[in-house]
Amino acid sequence: MKNVLLLLVMLFSAGILEGQTVLKSGADTTKKKIHVTVMNPNGKSNIPYQGKAMHTDSVTDAAKINFLNFARGDFELYYERRLSDGFSVEAAGGVTYVDYMYEFFNNGAQFFSWANGGKKNAKFYSGFASGIQLRWFPSRYETAITGYYFSAGATYRTYKMDYFVYNGLIGIPHHLNRTLTNFNIQFGHQDADPYERTFWEWYVSVGIGHAIEDTVDIHQNDVTFYHNNWWRPVVGAGIKLGFTI
Repeated sequence: MKNVLLLLVMLFSAGILEGQTVLKSGADTTKKKIHVTVMNPNGKSNIPYQGKAMHTDSVTDAAKINFLNFARGDFELYYERRLSDGFSVEAAGGVTYVDYMYEFFNNGAQFFSWANGGKKNAKFYSGFASGIQLRWFPSRYETAITGYYFSAGATYRTYKMDYFVYNGLIGIPHHLNRTLTNFNIQFGHQDADPYERTFWEWYVSVGIGHAIEDTVDIHQNDVTFYHNNWWRPVVGAGIKLGFTI
């Protein structure tokens, strides 16, 4: 029995000494090569990084509004969708009402009752607005719809108003309509981030605009109506508030 116990103690001690010998051994100087890859965002395979932003770095769909256009009586909702890494399309639709900028600077606010001695000589109606843009994002480090872009597009807006000419008994309405069609190229930037709910976009644009409009010239008791049709260069700038979808 004593011989058996002695044998077990010797074997156990040898195991401990062997483990201690490993723990106290000198530093391992063997060099190891480590291969690092970038994981696919979908988690399906490993892909090498080639200096191009991945789709998860940007936003696929977004809705936007332009508060500055409210002063033009333009109440549109904008929707943008990525078509590919470098391209997207933006479409807009909404209604128009009173173009305050136009009424103040072109008509001298004469069709507002508060500026006309309380006399109501006009009535405004709602029209509609629409637009479309094809956008190109040239940066290789950002994916549409994030970053700087160039675009080409068109917009269409209508405004409606009745002007009343009083004959001593009643006011006879005369329809004054205005239709604006613009073709432009645009440069802008938006900081859409998939981890943020909102983002901002700024832009500047140049182009050509076509207008068909009815106007009225009022001189004392004489009223003259005109129908105008013209083409003019147009420039623009603005800021939009975007919401990621």
